[in-house]
Amino acid sequence: MRVKQKNTAQLLRRTVLIGAVIFLGACSNEPVAPAKPVTSLRANDALVRKVQIALRKQGYYTGATDGFLGQETAFAIQKFQVAHDQIARPFIDRALLVSLGIAH
Repeated sequence: MRVKQKNTAQLLRRTVLIGAVIFLGACSNEPVAPAKPVTSLRANDALVRKVQIALRKQGYYTGATDGFLGQETAFAIQKFQVAHDQIARPFIDRALLVSLGIAH
């Protein structure tokens, strides 16, 4: 019972933290360069796979490295961004690729 309560409390804290980061990022007066998200996933399977591998190496992603930008990958991207003081956006853009060391 205690373990379940502890896990629930941790999940709630993480959810609140991610929500707060998203909210504060949306309310910020700081200009944000427009992001160019990956729009055609089929054409970018290799890029998504590279992101999944990089996130896995850093402990943010535990799913399959299948090149599919699904819910698990999007959540891992947001966890990485929150941990690195970035605006949490569930898609791949240049800033994410630079942060992961995939692009320069």
